Amino acid sequence: LRMTKVEFVDVAGMARWIQRDGVENIIGGMIEYLESDFKRWERFDKIPRVASHTPFGVIELMPTSDMETYSFKYVNGHPSNPARGFQTVTAFGVLADVDNGYPVFMAEMTLLTALRTAAASAMVGRKLARPDSKHMALIGAGSQSEFQSLGFRAALGIEKLS
Repeated sequence: LRMTKVEFVDVAGMARWIQRDGVENIIGGMIEYLESDFKRWERFDKIPRVASHTPFGVIELMPTSDMETYSFKYVNGHPSNPARGFQTVTAFGVLADVDNGYPVFMAEMTLLTALRTAAASAMVGRKLARPDSKHMALIGAGSQSEFQSLGFRAALGIEKLS
């Protein structure tokens, strides 16, 4: 019987990675991975997310596979959570080897989700914005705004926000 090691990144490990490499650098790297994945879009089994809606919020399971790896993200959205001392959103994910079905990686994904969201926006921005763009209008000041501004600076060299 062969044993496999499952790598695990917890909240503290995710925070250490972000502190070590920096938000902007991580988002810039993610853009490259996202572009690579979009180039092989047809290879992915694009499974619809499974959502459970309640009066309190939503819990979603987001699965996908490229026939080599299978992954899912569990994420919630509960708008009233901050008033009760909880985060609005929390997430974790699992990556498994399709060949044997064994999980190979598990991670806290709350911060990772924020980074990936900004990377996806910046990736599209790089395709749609003028190449010489240095000024960006940002509507909204929620928690995602800082990630978005750093992502667009990584992707386009944005120097000024309005």
